[in-house]
Amino acid sequence: MTKNKIISRAIFRDLYVPPPRSRKGQNGRLLVIAGSEKYHGSLLYAIKAASKIVDLIYVLSTPENRKLISRLKSETAEFIPISHSELDLESKAGFRPPSRNDREIDAVLVGPGMETSRRTYNLVKLVLRSGAKAVLDADALKVLDPGLKKLLNARHILTPHAGEFKAAFGLPARGASLKGVVERYPCTVILKGPTDLVGSKRTGIWENRTGNAGLTKGGTGDVLAGLTAAFFCLPPGDPPKGDNKLAFTSAAAAVYLNGAAGDDLYKTRGFFYDAEDLLEQIPVT
Repeated sequence: MTKNKIISRAIFRDLYVPPPRSRKGQNGRLLVIAGSEKYHGSLLYAIKAASKIVDLIYVLSTPENRKLISRLKSETAEFIPISHSELDLESKAGFRPPSRNDREIDAVLVGPGMETSRRTYNLVKLVLRSGAKAVLDADALKVLDPGLKKLLNARHILTPHAGEFKAAFGLPARGASLKGVVERYPCTVILKGPTDLVGSKRTGIWENRTGNAGLTKGGTGDVLAGLTAAFFCLPPGDPPKGDNKLAFTSAAAAVYLNGAAGDDLYKTRGFFYDAEDLLEQIPVT
């Protein structure tokens, strides 16, 4: 049996580094579609994590969450709440906030805290059909039916835990199953577990050995989703449609960093840390 390769800190060598003379807005614009009337925390953890990396974050959510986003302040990113009327979700050219400027959004994160509903299904469908680079997390994974799965391609990253993986693909959450999924669907998949697995058809299956049981707490998966989507924004612009190297690099770097931050926290706190602590640890890990 072929052993999986191990993700190491060397993965960061493949990440984009912002040019010294770059300006605000040139180093990543992320659209986050998340949250619902009942759930707010998942959205906040995801965008706070992403704000460590990208310049601008547009947020499409419910009216309740729009008010929360409007109150957020950050020195490293700007959170911009938007409505359906402000965003051309039907644009075949990608997602574009017409009232801001002519730069397209670099990637989309959809799913955290959305609940499973017709609205969620329709938004996921629009994301997959748009051609945008996209990360599907949480409730976006729960609405994947055969028709939506046919739309998956190399510009998509999925982030299921074991239960979401089995529900989406009808298979047990293990390496052999993941290998079969990425052979069938040309996307990148992060299979979250005690040992995270990251796979694509092009790269095969890789293991991540950072992390500990403290990362089972609520919100830590949303932090991971935000990191993954933010890395996927960079460099600004899109790779060729058949190339998923950037998708794999983004996914692998995110799971490594998320786990390494958890390991650093464990050294001083044991398992007694939460998603807020993880957010603060990420920049210094």
